[in-house]
Amino acid sequence: MFRFFLVVLFSPLLAVAATSWANLEPFHQWSLDKAVKVLNDSPWARQETFTRVIRGVGSGISGEKEIYNTFYIRFLSARPIRDAYARVQQIRHGYDRMVPERKQRFDRAQRPTLHMDMSKWIVLSVSFRSNDPNEESSVRRFFQSETVQTMKTKAFLSTPTCPQVEIAAYFPPREESVGAKFVFPREYDGLPVITEECSSVSLELLDVPGTNTDSNSRNSSGSSSGANSRLRATFKVESMIVDGRIVI
Repeated sequence: MFRFFLVVLFSPLLAVAATSWANLEPFHQWSLDKAVKVLNDSPWARQETFTRVIRGVGSGISGEKEIYNTFYIRFLSARPIRDAYARVQQIRHGYDRMVPERKQRFDRAQRPTLHMDMSKWIVLSVSFRSNDPNEESSVRRFFQSETVQTMKTKAFLSTPTCPQVEIAAYFPPREESVGAKFVFPREYDGLPVITEECSSVSLELLDVPGTNTDSNSRNSSGSSSGANSRLRATFKVESMIVDGRIVI
């Protein structure tokens, strides 16, 4: 199972034609490549990589000269992301070769996740991979030890009109592929947190290990990681509009 999900987390950007997110066929018809594309390269998914250069001949982990810390941030409340996870599970279990009765049982098992009531909540997931085992252990301990109370001062959802919306619930990671889950309200002071007028929405996490490796570290956006150990992932709201409504 772990090796299978490495495909999801480490697959490079796939050579797939531009996707019309409004016209995706039913997810049970997706190929593995398409499911991975939704998880890694869609409007609801971001990757933030922090790189530390190892100086000196022969230094590094197993001969590596650079340490790569990559965070995978996804809108788990958005149906395309949940569909993609469901399709990966289907492919892993040989769903396409199942007899109709087994497919029905499998569908029933997936239904609670696929049809969760997200009308009041926005849920983002954060998972992590590194080519340094020590970094992976440090980040895993961080997410496992945090609680909703400690995350209230570290995790925020922000838009131009609603800066730093506080977290409502936090769930430590149970699956390597999905990661930690951050739950935010869809409304703040009686108004929607995300509207079509918003240009972007960002998840910001403070004091996260793996984001502040040294003064020369830079993230995948090209900016310095800084002294605050901050992870910030920004999504374009316009890209998440499907059939005239925001899908989050």
